[in-house]
Amino acid sequence: MNVTYQIEPVSTDRLLTCLDLAIEEAKLVKSLIETKGITDKLEIAKPRSKRLMNLDRDIDYLEKKLAEVRNQASIRLID
Repeated sequence: MNVTYQIEPVSTDRLLTCLDLAIEEAKLVKSLIETKGITDKLEIAKPRSKRLMNLDRDIDYLEKKLAEVRNQASIRLID
């Protein structure tokens, strides 16, 4: 018995969009983890360095971007 499956273009597009958002989320989480690791080391070595302040700003930016990506993903799941 041969069974053929047809995938709707709309569901394929939605899946690809969600996959794209999941990949972006993974990249952001990886960057956050790496940046936080660097800040932990800098806090010990040079607690008031300019680089540490810049990294703290980067972390804030990455966290906001991550929240945006997660929000987009949740909207896509509802649609």
